[in-house]
Amino acid sequence: MAKDRASRRARLRQQTADEANSVDRKDSNSSFEREYAYVLKDLRRVFALAAVMFVLLIVLNIVLL
Repeated sequence: MAKDRASRRARLRQQTADEANSVDRKDSNSSFEREYAYVLKDLRRVFALAAVMFVLLIVLNIVLL
């Protein structure tokens, strides 16, 4: 009987800890996305600019040779 209570308490503690961790992860992910949204915008802009410059170099190479 005491073992059953102890195992039930252990399961309840584990479930509570798992639920708390999942809530913390979801909350931290959403705050991370909100705080660093400008970084993604800047990265997209940098990659687009790099692609345009790369294409420009190829075109110039073809034209000037």
